Amino acid sequence: MATIIDKNGNIAFFGRVSWGNFVDWLVTLCLGAIFILTTISLGGVRPDTHLVLLPLYGVLLFLHGLWLAVDRESPKRLSQHPLWFVPALLWMLASVLWFSPVPWRGWYEIIYALEAFVMLWVLSNNVRTRAHLWLLILMSLIPGTIAVFNGFYQFFQRPDRIMGAMTDYGLEINEVFLGRATGVFADPNSLAVFLLSLLPLLLVVAAVRRLPKILRLLSLYIALMFIAGLAFTQLLWAVVLTIVVLAVVPWFCFRTVKRRLLYSAIGLFTSSLIFTLLLLYHPVFKQELEQAVSGGGVRLVLWQEAITFARESPITGVGAGGYSAAFEQSPRVALAEAPLTPHNDYLLVLSQLGFVGLFLWGLPCIYVFFRAFGRWRKEPFAVKLRGAEGTVMPPQRFFLSIGLSVSMAFALCMAASFVFYVPALTLYGVLAFGILLKTTFNRRLILPGHWVHRIGYLLLAACAGWAFYVLGSLKLEAQALELRARQQLEHVVDMRVHVSGNKILLDEVIELYEDAVIADAENVDAWIGLSAAVCQLYFRNPSDFERIAERAVECAQRGVDLSPDYWKSWAQLGVARAFHGEQELAEYALVKALELAPHNSNAHYYYAAYLSSVSHRRDEALSTVRQALEINPNNAAARRLQQKLLIL
Repeated sequence: MATIIDKNGNIAFFGRVSWGNFVDWLVTLCLGAIFILTTISLGGVRPDTHLVLLPLYGVLLFLHGLWLAVDRESPKRLSQHPLWFVPALLWMLASVLWFSPVPWRGWYEIIYALEAFVMLWVLSNNVRTRAHLWLLILMSLIPGTIAVFNGFYQFFQRPDRIMGAMTDYGLEINEVFLGRATGVFADPNSLAVFLLSLLPLLLVVAAVRRLPKILRLLSLYIALMFIAGLAFTQLLWAVVLTIVVLAVVPWFCFRTVKRRLLYSAIGLFTSSLIFTLLLLYHPVFKQELEQAVSGGGVRLVLWQEAITFARESPITGVGAGGYSAAFEQSPRVALAEAPLTPHNDYLLVLSQLGFVGLFLWGLPCIYVFFRAFGRWRKEPFAVKLRGAEGTVMPPQRFFLSIGLSVSMAFALCMAASFVFYVPALTLYGVLAFGILLKTTFNRRLILPGHWVHRIGYLLLAACAGWAFYVLGSLKLEAQALELRARQQLEHVVDMRVHVSGNKILLDEVIELYEDAVIADAENVDAWIGLSAAVCQLYFRNPSDFERIAERAVECAQRGVDLSPDYWKSWAQLGVARAFHGEQELAEYALVKALELAPHNSNAHYYYAAYLSSVSHRRDEALSTVRQALEINPNNAAARRLQQKLLIL
């Protein structure tokens, strides 16, 4: 009687018929689901999205523990190499607890780092067969095709089209990015990093003799689509890195130096010709090139400031999550909007965690890469299969070629853009690094296999997943509520809804802020926002100003107590005390904010607004608001205040 199970107890592609293998397939599917859902939801940048996806990490840890419990491998071996990153995680925790001026933001970075660590741990110890790994790679490519098609649609049809983010409210693409392809992300930089990270994989699959010709041809076709998608992002740095990738990948695909040089030259010539035409005739590319040549781009300013932060605090840095706050309070430079990152992840780690953090994160990565490269050089280039014509590249060298080329492209992208603040991009870096670990090192950590121990592994993994979900959900929920409330409050103020008599919108904003501080009482941004929203109640009922002002002062004071070195908390305290009629205390708080952020346009504006309310200090107010406009000529509120003072 025919059967799909062979004499060794295996099923084609599925592998061995066992509970351990079955659970391993479930783990692989869960990993793939995380890749797909995180990527197609704007890369997981919205905290609302992250909050929805967080339970998947708990499920992943539970499945990992279940696999440890039911797998009959003896002895039970695990990979200890992901544990090399534990010191870096502990250093981040120490930075949040003791060094960071904005620890509530540092917690978000720890959550992102823990997610990456969980993915690396599970990827290194599960996904045991090539079939598992191929399925995971195929699932990780699905968002790539969606991103390219949406990027084409944005470029040719609907520039304002944006993917959803698992939120119950609509999102709009930033007008700065209109006309550029953003794919499944909210900005073209993230799409460029995403496509550049997957491009080497497709090129290796297409060039190497391993898979059937039809699949290799399909990979080449998709790779060409990715290159077109990179062109549609209209980013100069992406063009340069695409040329570099096309020149480097052939060295992982061919045996002889002659063929490597030939295909590198073809890739260089073709891509350089196409992109040169774009640089010469496309206005956006021409503008970016002129900025790069003149040194007038924003990226250079961000890099210089990050290096300055590292020089000032070489050991600890400015603290986890502190780059944006430190930039806002910089006495040297200012931008219209405070940047989250310096558009260079190496400088981000260096400026926030110091040389210690850069060493703890970088050393394991460099060691694994060079060990993998050494292993790749020792592997035979081709082997002959029985019953088949010709030769094929052996699987070990094939996956090493993929891992090394993708890792190199990813490392280059980290130097030119922001990766860590887009969780989906970080996960793809983890995938490449995990492939290197799996193909280079053996699993040497031996665990006891008694049934009592196996139950313990399951319980430990379940508890770890639950604890991670509880910690992460509270922090992310507070961040999501604060972000939504802040955006709605800006809309309410801009549209003058708070003076129109419409009570519902402002009440919703206050309720969101209140929920945020309940979820995380240490979120200073939420306390500041709550104080600012409460101040708007004055326009609804001026006769009740004393009670309103008292509550606003209480919320702002809470922010100052939690973060005494954060200029925004002092600025809001000054505004609240001015509403309460405490003029001397208000001026003290506003001056303190100005001392903390002497080159910040908004800090000057708040102080000028206070001075404008004192009749004999109008000249001083006018001088201060002029300083605000010198720092940021696009400060609309400061411009209106200046016009008012000039009229008076």
